[in-house]
Amino acid sequence: MTVGGTSRTVLVTRAVEQGEATARHLRERGHIPVLAPLVRIERLPAHIDPGVQAILVTSRNGAASLAAATTERALPVLAVGEATAADLRAAGFADIRSADGDAEALGHLAARHLDPARGRVLHARGAEIRHSPLATLRRAGFDTAEAILYRTIPLTALPQEATACDTALVYSPGSARRLATVVPATLRLHVVGISEAAISSLYSLPFVASLHAAVHPSEVAMLDLLDALPKNPVAQDPDHR
Repeated sequence: MTVGGTSRTVLVTRAVEQGEATARHLRERGHIPVLAPLVRIERLPAHIDPGVQAILVTSRNGAASLAAATTERALPVLAVGEATAADLRAAGFADIRSADGDAEALGHLAARHLDPARGRVLHARGAEIRHSPLATLRRAGFDTAEAILYRTIPLTALPQEATACDTALVYSPGSARRLATVVPATLRLHVVGISEAAISSLYSLPFVASLHAAVHPSEVAMLDLLDALPKNPVAQDPDHR
């Protein structure tokens, strides 16, 4: 049941597998999801060196792609957040820590718990990233490497059902940019983002009725905010960043 007492029709633009999970969570809270994937995930061939000290994973797509790329499950894996960590556990990885934050927080977690003398640290990631956790490690003297495990293929149109939506969920700067290219001029959306950084490119765009950033970068925090929107409206304001 929604906290604010208002059921919303919510546009979910995530890739199919993740979008279906989000849709289930929305229904459990009394909202109406409209699945409209704006990306397709394409796995890329990559080698995961079993001799690395640890692997860093910055997204749920990265977790799924890592699980598909290697049968090794004993290596320490550091995840950006709890959802990514949960996916890794479900895939059988045994030694997992969560930064419970963003890529910068993951870099700091790795710097605290890993040792430059114990070998290379690998970032398992997609072809496009905004921030890398490896920057912090390189400054601390770590040997680092990257394995590009997937890429996102953008799709170019929303389904007709999307015109019934009043709200959209945005999980990354990339999804915000893709959303901005496909929303019809007649649609107005309240946008809930996983962070201020994820929605910053949407300020002042004509389809945006209001922007709302979760207090913590997790889907649970996003959905809690979505439930509370009628009680806690946040006007679109360039100073609210």
